[in-house]
Amino acid sequence: GVKEAFKEPTKLNMELVNAQQARRVLDRVVGYELSPLLWKKFTSGFRLGLSAGRVQSVALKLIVEREREITRFIPQEYWNISIDLAQDQSQEKQSFSARITGSKKYSREEAKEIERVVSDSDFVVSKISTRESKSKPPAPFTTSTLQQESSRSLRFQVARTMRVAQQLYEGLPIGSEGETGLITYMRTDSTNMSSVAVKEITKYIEETYGQSYIGSGTRARRRKVAVAAQEAHEAIRPTSILRTPENLKAHLSSEQLSLYTLIWKRTLASRMADAEYEITTITISSTNPKESSYDFTCSGREPKFDGYTTLYSTIEDDHNLDMDEEEDEEADTIDDSDNYSGKLPSLSEGERLNLIKVNNEQKFTRPNPRYTQATFVRTLEESGIGRPSTYASIMSTLEGRNYCSLENGRYKAEPLGEAIVSQLDPYFPNIMDVGFTANMETNLDEIANGKKEWISVLKEFYYPYRKMFAEAESSMPKITVQRPTGESCPECESPLAEKIGRNGKFIACTSFPECRYSKPFVIRTGAICPRCSGDILQRQGGKRRNIFYGCSNYPNCDFSTRQKPLPNPCPSCNSILVAAARNSARCLDCDFSGPVPEAETTKTKA
Repeated sequence: GVKEAFKEPTKLNMELVNAQQARRVLDRVVGYELSPLLWKKFTSGFRLGLSAGRVQSVALKLIVEREREITRFIPQEYWNISIDLAQDQSQEKQSFSARITGSKKYSREEAKEIERVVSDSDFVVSKISTRESKSKPPAPFTTSTLQQESSRSLRFQVARTMRVAQQLYEGLPIGSEGETGLITYMRTDSTNMSSVAVKEITKYIEETYGQSYIGSGTRARRRKVAVAAQEAHEAIRPTSILRTPENLKAHLSSEQLSLYTLIWKRTLASRMADAEYEITTITISSTNPKESSYDFTCSGREPKFDGYTTLYSTIEDDHNLDMDEEEDEEADTIDDSDNYSGKLPSLSEGERLNLIKVNNEQKFTRPNPRYTQATFVRTLEESGIGRPSTYASIMSTLEGRNYCSLENGRYKAEPLGEAIVSQLDPYFPNIMDVGFTANMETNLDEIANGKKEWISVLKEFYYPYRKMFAEAESSMPKITVQRPTGESCPECESPLAEKIGRNGKFIACTSFPECRYSKPFVIRTGAICPRCSGDILQRQGGKRRNIFYGCSNYPNCDFSTRQKPLPNPCPSCNSILVAAARNSARCLDCDFSGPVPEAETTKTKA
């Protein structure tokens, strides 16, 4: 107990103390000097709100570089080719699709030629192969994976996840148990669990699901993580798996229960058996005596044993992430992974099939999408930037200072953020480099492990940094962050510009301080309010200035939504449509969900 611990105190680990001292010195040297430098170099009234930091600035650079990639990206047209087949011409309703084999991006002319040949071909099943596949359950949560999964599944921002997790950890009144801590420490890089917890979880699985659902619990991380694991704490797990979400329902708020349920299910699933599937891959060859032949492929997956998926269906692997969040993560590529179509018809090798239709679909390559909070956390962790316990404060700072904003759940770099990166990048190539920042984290780990001396690490950083700072102080130009609107000031006829102040964006006269004209910054979405027919405007609100959409007649009309409204009304009830995913929409008032109406996107056929 506590008394025994005080009787036999251990010695302080000075290597850990030195590592923490080095981290504090580095952060203060950078933050306390770069922030005032920015105040001097930005000539606008909000400059005292600017800040820079050893980790914060390189994190901002990731968002800005992604924004620049998107701006520079030139889409390239390509065509996807697939066919609809049936065992009998009269069985069109039971038809299935097969995609042309290979990952080549066909041009319009090539696609038309293939369509011409294939339309006049016969089709035969040339190969059928089956294989067993297993899906391992995810490891229990670490700080990083909890932040990512909570963002995807619960739509919690990282700061909210950590706030609620802190409440669950510190303890809540649970009926006759009194004040009880419900989860283990929520700042951890470890996926280990104590033997006592494993024994309790295993017994619960056997009693609830049966012996066949007990798994080995050995899980290897699929992605490389640059930050060295800190094994001082367990994974994030319930303090007792016997405290089920159902038992705690009456004692927790809705957000506490949602996060606890996620942690409880993930912990339990991590010790359950693999899910097992049978995957069938069918190759279909087109035959035409006078023309070229082409192979088409389709795959079906049938579950054989549900394993952990009976409890927990969303797993950590990239290809199983919610597509609304993680869609099109690779730039300039086509998705050529297995597209399982469920159960395929019973076919045999050599069987002839009937062509129902040839599908030629026009596509365009796309750049990497903007970061969601989940993908940003993953990128920070994989790059070795900062520690998972600091991610929430990093993102809160970037959002709160108008360096970036969350638009439809994704980070969009703001002009101020782009300007800060442009100012710092040429003069501080080390601080603004992902590899340098990750290497510094490695150095700090080596100080903690006794492999490096903390003073020498500080000297190695500080002397080159001082030279860079002196050069920046004398040579960095002064700039003003503003974007012309094309309008003229109604009072002095000078140009108006979009500026950023302490309370967000606004429109002001460029002749300030001689002319003090200003007006609110307004972005019209083109959508009409379903309550009062006013214009729906894009606004920013809350401590982190998050983007939302509200009626222009506020406060007389308080309609608002966090999902981006679309100009076209719902085709079913004429109410308001919001963006659900790329090229799809849903209605806020009725059950309509489907493609964005034709006025928004058009489809082209070869």
